[in-house]
Amino acid sequence: MELREKVEEALRQLNPMLGGAEVRLEGIVDGVVTVRYLKPLVNPSACHVRRAGDRELAMEALEDVLKEVVPDFKGVRLLGED
Repeated sequence: MELREKVEEALRQLNPMLGGAEVRLEGIVDGVVTVRYLKPLVNPSACHVRRAGDRELAMEALEDVLKEVVPDFKGVRLLGED
């Protein structure tokens, strides 16, 4: 399995745990994995749901997984939210 496929598989496993948010792979260069974080759709009737910190938790979980699958992992570069 190629490196890109390993990272995409890790994201497939992580995304269902993000409460509607999604992390998409944009690229891998010199051990740095670039991803785009797509925040969950806003539901006005669910305003009581805590969303603060979700992005940070997702990035921490992603870094933990990537340390296992990316040789010479150096970090995650996060592109702006859409």
